[in-house]
Amino acid sequence: MDYILETLGKVGFDWKMGLFNLVNFLVIFWILKRYAFGPVMSVIEKRQEKIQEGIDNYTKSKTELQMAEKKAQDIVDQAKVDANKIVEQGHVDAQGVAETMKVKAKKEIELLVAQAKKNIEIDKREMQDGLRKDTVELVIIAVEKILGEKMDDKRDEKYIQDILATLKS
Repeated sequence: MDYILETLGKVGFDWKMGLFNLVNFLVIFWILKRYAFGPVMSVIEKRQEKIQEGIDNYTKSKTELQMAEKKAQDIVDQAKVDANKIVEQGHVDAQGVAETMKVKAKKEIELLVAQAKKNIEIDKREMQDGLRKDTVELVIIAVEKILGEKMDDKRDEKYIQDILATLKS
């Protein structure tokens, strides 16, 4: 050990001063550890906890955001499916209404055609009756001109009786 002390002495190292500096260092270290490092470490630990809490909140928020985005996408997808179903149901309902309207229109047309036929038949009968009346009047006028005298009810009856008598014989 003397050799080491002698070598250190040649370089300018005084072991007494080194020992004194070591004791001073240990005393200052103990004072700092007792009064400064504790509170500083406490502040650092609290800061690290807040940082870790912030990181945890960020991670939690990020996962919640991803879950919310997925849920929103699911809602949008479901809304699209529901909208397609509504549109499809609307088409089916429209086709049903169109078919119902076709059937109703067909029935109304058939009813109108039947009514028109009935009206035509009534008009036809009225025209035939009118034609008969006109024909009878024309025949009476023609007979009066042929006979040269005006026909009244008595003569008309006598003329009919004569014709009937001729036909029977």
